[in-house]
Amino acid sequence: GLPILISPSPSFSHLDQFYAECVTGGPGSFVLPVYAASEFVTAIRRKLVLEVSGVADPNADPGSVPVDAAAPVDCLQGERGRRFFSDPYFPELDR
Repeated sequence: GLPILISPSPSFSHLDQFYAECVTGGPGSFVLPVYAASEFVTAIRRKLVLEVSGVADPNADPGSVPVDAAAPVDCLQGERGRRFFSDPYFPELDR
């Protein structure tokens, strides 16, 4: 997962934690947060190298950032907030 944290979302206070606990999963999954636009190219390159190399432990890569999972994350937060963001534009999703 590559959460972009350049302009933090008011909906997800810890998008990197959300990715780590609710989006990524399975063998070899990892989260590489991007905190500045200048980090984006490096993060994409690192993500591709990790995926292609099949490194099982992304924390073994010195560039990956461990996610602080101290606070529990509500994995349904996006679904609960969806109606405030998308329903006016996509009412068919409520069916």
